[in-house]
Amino acid sequence: MMTKPEMRALFLERRTRMSAAATRDKSAAILARVAALPWVRQAPQVLTYVSSKDNEVDTFELIRWLLQEGRPVRVPVCAPGRTLVWPELARVEDLVRGAFGIWEPGPDGRRTHDPDPGAVVIVPGVAFTRDGYRIGYGAGYFDRFLARHAGPSIGLAYEACLVETIPVEPHDIPVDLVVTEAQTYGSATFL
Repeated sequence: MMTKPEMRALFLERRTRMSAAATRDKSAAILARVAALPWVRQAPQVLTYVSSKDNEVDTFELIRWLLQEGRPVRVPVCAPGRTLVWPELARVEDLVRGAFGIWEPGPDGRRTHDPDPGAVVIVPGVAFTRDGYRIGYGAGYFDRFLARHAGPSIGLAYEACLVETIPVEPHDIPVDLVVTEAQTYGSATFL
């Protein structure tokens, strides 16, 4: 079995080679599936990463849709101790490039409160297993957050970035669902 760094490099390369058209079409299919999930439709808040690099599944349209619906949306900001804080986003135009080139609210939009315990978390990843384990970018921000958040979590991935198994470490926290352009994977309890 490959190591996590080897798998991360392989899947980042695979994802980066995807064409803009393929990324756009697959992202649209993924986001349509996400928007139809009861968890998302009924969530008191949606916590979501903002797609920033390497052909990540595009979350901008999901964020725009949620905001148009008047739904509370929070996006992560990296904080000391490799933790995430979740300021509420009022408008997509309030996003600026922050740490690691990641889109986040500008300094004026950084008022944070603890997220609602039932908030749905949309989680990025480089590769996922069908049972929710993931390879992220390697810093552990989302694993630390998921370890203490009680709400449901959803990973977004292209089918080409699914893998049968990854090396799992004690600090790895699986997401409840993995949504791809072709299918939603996870327990029927969560669907």
